[in-house]
Amino acid sequence: MVILADTNIWCQYFREGQKTLSALIEHDFLAIHPLIIGELSVGNLPNRSQTLKDLNAFHPVKAASFSETHHLIEQNKLWGKGLQWNDLSILASVIASSDVVLWTEDKRLAEAAGQFSVRYEP
Repeated sequence: MVILADTNIWCQYFREGQKTLSALIEHDFLAIHPLIIGELSVGNLPNRSQTLKDLNAFHPVKAASFSETHHLIEQNKLWGKGLQWNDLSILASVIASSDVVLWTEDKRLAEAAGQFSVRYEP
């Protein structure tokens, strides 16, 4: 099993450190998703070039397609719950992966991940 840390976890890590994330990095238990790299890349990253290179070295999670994400939303009535498209696309990707769980501090996304038993709680 690998853990996909959401953008908010990474932001906390870059701002003030995050012990659990540091341990996951050290023990190679982290996954990464293209949307998370994209969200992070529009911010001010420390040592930008190296950080982006390092992020791309984690276990990749295959991105869910538009159709897969839309299907997840429609089949599970996930509209109108304060979740963003990127959140649900990441969730669809995690659900489709057999060995990935999602770590987020976003309350709504954490609840949705819990519905599908893919929520990581450190």
